[in-house]
Amino acid sequence: MSLDTASFPWVWMRQPAEQPRDVAGEFAEFDALLARQQPFVLLCESPMTDEQQHDRDRRTQVALWKRDRRDALKKYVKGMVMIEPDAERRAAAEPFADFASRFWGYPVEVVADETQARQRAQNLLSL
Repeated sequence: MSLDTASFPWVWMRQPAEQPRDVAGEFAEFDALLARQQPFVLLCESPMTDEQQHDRDRRTQVALWKRDRRDALKKYVKGMVMIEPDAERRAAAEPFADFASRFWGYPVEVVADETQARQRAQNLLSL
């Protein structure tokens, strides 16, 4: 996964299919983003895959990282908007979004397209 900050405060999370996950690199990118000390919204084009959801070691690393950055996450991350065009998959992603909202402490929402994502991201930044 990489964080694309070209449209900051909209930050796109992207995971090229051919690129293996680098958890340490992802944490470093996110730490640099939090170091800006400016509010932002995360956007991603698809929900997590089953492999990403069920990797126990990765979940533990994320939980520990999050615990150490709880205040910064609460202060600067205004939410995450996931884009899922398929209505059935969007509905299936809702339980993940609910769980992620509780876990991260910021709203996680699933929308149908990029236009809706940008509108929702702007609304989240205005809160």
